[in-house]
Amino acid sequence: MGLFFICPMSAYNKIAERPGGNLQDIHKQPGSVTLMRYDIGPVVPDGQIRALKFGGQLTTTIDQIALAFTAPTNLPPAKVYEQAIIAEL
Repeated sequence: MGLFFICPMSAYNKIAERPGGNLQDIHKQPGSVTLMRYDIGPVVPDGQIRALKFGGQLTTTIDQIALAFTAPTNLPPAKVYEQAIIAEL
């Protein structure tokens, strides 16, 4: 029933930032993409394993994701990459 991506909360936030929160949540179906986000739990003593905390999920269509990443909405300002490179030089 579609594709599933398990990702850290920080990666999900970057993915969600690109379309600007305009992805519609749909039910799982063939052709859907489900992004499941997790964060790490509180610090534990040495030798123990930190738990994962489920942060939620979003199921949308492949088409919506493709459009979000190829449409000119939510693009950074013109020449922002050029300016960043020049600033580092």
